[in-house]
Amino acid sequence: MAFIGMRYPVAAPISAIASGGAITYTDGFVVGKAISANITKNHNTNPLYADDTIAEMDNGITGMTIEFGVDDITDDVRADLLGLSVVNTTGQTPTVDYYEETDAAAPYVGFGYIRVRRKNGATTYQGTWFHKVQFGEDSEAGQTKGENIEWQTPTLNGTV
Repeated sequence: MAFIGMRYPVAAPISAIASGGAITYTDGFVVGKAISANITKNHNTNPLYADDTIAEMDNGITGMTIEFGVDDITDDVRADLLGLSVVNTTGQTPTVDYYEETDAAAPYVGFGYIRVRRKNGATTYQGTWFHKVQFGEDSEAGQTKGENIEWQTPTLNGTV
């Protein structure tokens, strides 16, 4: 199987988590246009030694991190994903809404995207959904335009 693309990253704020583990989401939103996704799984590798050899092994997943690149993140999406607050300066010239960092932690969201797969000439689509993700502020860098354009796009970093 070969993946030949990805599209439509979406997120939905978590409104409730039932005692049995069922998650309820509020209205979702498109994050941007997908560029890349790097998922790193954290394993709990823990061997049990008996008779001087490994008798049992636990290699369970204890969490994941996601690094997701998009073409652009609007201020509204940034505020929804990172828990930023809006300060409206209506009445000033020009009118500008600023998004400020607060002491509050970023909210938990469901996050997903679609990967395009081709096998034996047939194109199919695979949905990927992470039930509970908390994103952190993305890093910023800037570079001047030289002889060739080097695209500079934002990356979201989250803990699954």
